[in-house]
Amino acid sequence: MDDRQPVSIDDTLSAQFRAMGADIPPSPTQKPNSDAIEIMPENWISITAFLACETQWRAAASMAGLVWLGVDYTAADVVLRAMDVPSFVFDDLRHMERAALEVFGEAQP
Repeated sequence: MDDRQPVSIDDTLSAQFRAMGADIPPSPTQKPNSDAIEIMPENWISITAFLACETQWRAAASMAGLVWLGVDYTAADVVLRAMDVPSFVFDDLRHMERAALEVFGEAQP
């Protein structure tokens, strides 16, 4: 079991929690084609910071189209300071940037 993934609470697990005195309802079922994603609470601040930096990307125009270079760290620093986030959030932002650049690269013609 991957402890980094959220756990789905089914009826059996919910009943076990109730037997211990905790009322934990079963997880809501998600529509198969839903665009909704679940963000684990410990990642919420990093996701929020990443989304706040959405206008801080550097890109260059070329004959092949737009080439994404990455997040402008100077501008992102201003955003992160304004949000007063812990320093680890910058590392998380860099990981998400790398993953986004891989996806952007796949979309290039």
